[in-house]
Amino acid sequence: MKIGVVGTGTMGKLHLDAWSNMKAVTISGILGRDKSLVDQLAEKYRSNTYTEYEELLNTDIDVIDICLPTYLHKEFVTKAAQHGKHIICEKPLALNLDECRAILEICHTYGVQLFVGHTLRFLPEYKHAHDQVKSGVIGEPGVVRLSRGGPYPLGRDSWYQDEVKSGGVILDLGIHEFDWVRWTFGEVERVMAKQVKRKGENGNSIEYALVTLRMLSGTIVHIELSWAKETFESAFEIAGNKGMLTHSDRESYPIKLKIKNEEEQNSGEVALPKSIGTNSPLQLQLEHFTKCLENDEKPIISAEDAMKAVEIAVAAIESVNSGQPVSLLTKKEVF
Repeated sequence: MKIGVVGTGTMGKLHLDAWSNMKAVTISGILGRDKSLVDQLAEKYRSNTYTEYEELLNTDIDVIDICLPTYLHKEFVTKAAQHGKHIICEKPLALNLDECRAILEICHTYGVQLFVGHTLRFLPEYKHAHDQVKSGVIGEPGVVRLSRGGPYPLGRDSWYQDEVKSGGVILDLGIHEFDWVRWTFGEVERVMAKQVKRKGENGNSIEYALVTLRMLSGTIVHIELSWAKETFESAFEIAGNKGMLTHSDRESYPIKLKIKNEEEQNSGEVALPKSIGTNSPLQLQLEHFTKCLENDEKPIISAEDAMKAVEIAVAAIESVNSGQPVSLLTKKEVF
């Protein structure tokens, strides 16, 4: 299978590393604005260099892997679909629901597959916790707490600081948790969110949000999102009426399971990933997508799922702006 990678920033480089470890894949083209960097990467991965998207699309590449800032997703997905290329797109799918609908429609019109990179579903700790919840090990979930954060991201041209381009911490970072929560606990009924933003210079900006979701099942989910930490960290705590699952990437045990009236125990030999690149959830995700294409199988995450995650993020941003909770039950989508 021939892959064309679009974008040579942080995610583009990680994708290239992951693709290079897959035997059934050829990196046939790399596209970027910085020709010298594209040339370096092309030499490293023995690929062809491109600085014009149309030139890449007019080759016999099977899949276009879009690793670009969110505000460019709709434009680049549309052109790839019009050229009959299957598409892998980094999360979030788009900035808003209108863009998501347009992307889904264009891919349907041209009969191409669209895969969206929600890597959390492939992260061992989160996959294991999902399976435990679904199997009823902790009983009926009641309260869920998740946190994710790190330093303020410094993307090229400072696009993260422009919410029109990035969606801010709620969309760009929170999209991970929104998708995983919906996958694990079902549909979201209502969203409430608060946010703090302080712009600074030389990487000193901070952004923080606290999002509360009420699930259709009645479960309450609290999600803490931060671009105000020294280093990256993530954690979760899931409390059910039979027990509790906890995880912190700061601890030696990836996941802890505590059943009521029993001693605390490690609930599985799930190793912490050393990196999001090689031999990682990212590679597992890309391998899954290529397998789905080869065998005409449905992926673990659909494009509609990716759109639903954006819907939750958009509702959270709306709640921040209005100061009021936002109901999702009245917003029915037709796919």
